Amino acid sequence: MEKDFINIVKSRRSTRQFSDESVSDETIQKILDMAAYAPSSWGGHPVEYIVVRDKTTMAELARCKQMGAGPLAYGEAAIVPIIDKRNLELWVEDAAVASTYILLAAEYYGVGACWIHMKDRRGHTNMAEDDIRSLLGIPDYYGILNAVSLGMKKKPSEERTIQPKVHHERY
Repeated sequence: MEKDFINIVKSRRSTRQFSDESVSDETIQKILDMAAYAPSSWGGHPVEYIVVRDKTTMAELARCKQMGAGPLAYGEAAIVPIIDKRNLELWVEDAAVASTYILLAAEYYGVGACWIHMKDRRGHTNMAEDDIRSLLGIPDYYGILNAVSLGMKKKPSEERTIQPKVHHERY
């Protein structure tokens, strides 16, 4: 179900439980196509994506973090944005913006999504990033900020109203 931008922003939520309905490869590709347009430092578009669909690998990916990664085990797919950190000072910011585009594009296509933070988080054996590198064969010089779990929502998100905390001129 396609939505306009304002409704996408107002209704997007982290989805931690998913229905049994499948997310097509075509929809995942459309989400990634939108993520490619995310702004990046110096316009370099350095973000690469690993798409995981294998249920066993997704469960192992969830175990790479001590707590809070359950949606990776229960989702239909996971996207792990990675960036070659060599000669790239702003890799965290670039990964964050690209991941935000993934979340918004998922909402646009009616897919539930949940950001799972991995950078500087403990895993069950090592740091989460190190466990993910080992699991997915990612070189050491790649940064891993997060993973995004995808799956069809059990129920549609509803718009909400949030008031911004704004200061004019000074705090």
